[in-house]
Amino acid sequence: MREDVTSAVGAYRRIKHGILDLTYRPGRKLSETTLAEQLGVGRSPIRTALARLEGEGWIEVSPQSGTFVRALSEREIGELSELRGILETHCIGLAVERLPDAELARLTAAFDELGARARRGDAEAFIELDNRLHELSYDTADNALIAQTLRGLRDKVQWIRRACAVSGSRVLDGLTEIEGIHAALVQRDAAAARARMKQHIENAARFCRMVEARPRRVRPDRAPPA
Repeated sequence: MREDVTSAVGAYRRIKHGILDLTYRPGRKLSETTLAEQLGVGRSPIRTALARLEGEGWIEVSPQSGTFVRALSEREIGELSELRGILETHCIGLAVERLPDAELARLTAAFDELGARARRGDAEAFIELDNRLHELSYDTADNALIAQTLRGLRDKVQWIRRACAVSGSRVLDGLTEIEGIHAALVQRDAAAARARMKQHIENAARFCRMVEARPRRVRPDRAPPA
């Protein structure tokens, strides 16, 4: 029994990781048998893992059609954007006032390095830079409850960032937006930082709603990351 529980947890983590990094994109059909073979576990742990993912809203099960990866709904994206807009604009405003010069210098160096890669279309570099900016604002705001709330949304935010970054145009647009936030930090302009952060979050949500509105082809599952 203990081994089955451990296998189910491991299967859950690997399948969810595959959803978050878009190995399993929205609309992909998932087969218990195929997943069990790929992960080297029995079908019972896979069934347990899929039930948990269904409960969290990452997959949907149809008795007629099977199990599919689902995307966040337009409503979910909108609600998440609204909550992030309230909390993250507050955090970035405080970061303008509280961010030590040494931390700002390290952030500037990251923008120099990762920004150059993102301008060449490297979506992973953009995501890493975007994550650093947001995480730094959470830490600098020094409000444990806000930071805990935002980090609790990490999986959904991660999915949105990756879904948005599939387009080269969104990488470049998003980079321009966070460069504007960085510039406001350098200038110690709290009003500009808050306004630019709000716009950045709204633009990301708008783009994701547009991407998710496009028709998709159903594709079979493939191996998740190890």
